[in-house]
Parts: sequence; C-alpha cells; structure tokens
Amino acid sequence: MFECWWQENGFEAWRLRGDLRGASRRWQHRLGDELWLWVNAAGEGVIWGREHRIFLRDELFGCFGGQEKGEDWKWTRLPGHHEAEILIIPREYLLEHFGEAAGAKKTPFARWLRGECGMSFAGLSGKEEKKLAARLAEGWKSRRMPAPTRRALERWILRILDAPQLPSIPNASECGRKRTSSQVKKTKPMSHQSH
Repeated sequence: MFECWWQENGFEAWRLRGDLRGASRRWQHRLGDELWLWVNAAGEGVIWGREHRIFLRDELFGCFGGQEKGEDWKWTRLPGHHEAEILIIPREYLLEHFGEAAGAKKTPFARWLRGECGMSFAGLSGKEEKKLAARLAEGWKSRRMPAPTRRALERWILRILDAPQLPSIPNASECGRKRTSSQVKKTKPMSHQSH
C-alpha cells in the first residue's frame, strides 16, 4: 500500500494507493529531522505523534514534524479506497530557503524550525497542494528534484509561511477544547492490524 519511489539528499517521495476492506490498518515510523507533507486525495485516516494529531479526509493535506529526532509517529487508515502523495522534506532545506521568513513570523513552521516543539496542522488542499501532488504523482527518474517540482514545493511553503491563519480547519483548542498530552495518549484509534 505504501511505496517509497524516490529519495535523494534527504528528500523522499511516497505513494499511498489501495483499498482496505473490513479492518483499519496501522503503520508506525520513526521521524528524522524532517517535515512530512501528506496530500490526501482519497480515504480517511489519523496521523499522530506524542502530542499531535491530524485527522485526514478526502481533499485535505496534513503537515507534521516531530519535536525530536527519532520520535515515533503512527498513522491509521480506515476501510475504503486510499490515495495520497507524501513528501518528506529535510529541515536543513527549509532552514536554508525559508528559515528567516519562518523565524520572523508566527507560522506553523517557526517554532519547529528553531527546534522548540513538534508541529502539525491540516487544511483544505488548494491549488498549490494539488499542483505539488500532481508533480509528485508524475514521478521522475533523475537523481535531482526536477525544477517544476521544486518550484511547486517552494510556492506551497511560501503560501504557508505567508498565511498565519492556518490551519483552515479549527483545531480542538479553537473550539474551546484543549487536549492534554495524556488525553492524546488515551484516545489512540483502534486498529485490528499493526506493523
């Protein structure tokens, strides 16, 4: 169901395709010093780390990074058809290209880039996310990221950095519900299969 089809210089591109029948499925992965961008075209699931949780449905994107290198994150996909493009972006790339902009503004990236905390948010997939997902889905065989894919990635990140309103979906604290770390640990989704 998950396939890593490209990796170079700390970047990785993953593809999620398939159908789950009957039971949900859970995966676990240890994050490095990286940001994960998950463009969810179809299917439902949950992604969570030690203190962060993202619920993804059709046409949403999620973005997350761990507080410390080696933090375990899990994702559960619910029964149904699934399609997603996942891009892993090294923190050093973001610092090199966007560090000053992220540090100067209140954005979802700023504190994570400084190494102060983990980060996660979800939002509706807009034109830039869909364009980036399409570039990823096309695939590439070169040993370097193609210029159109790099430009799509950079436009998407700049949009995020210039939009402190994100996430566009209210989180629990904006709805008057604050979740503590112990509550997050106690509410992990059920799964009948795990890896």
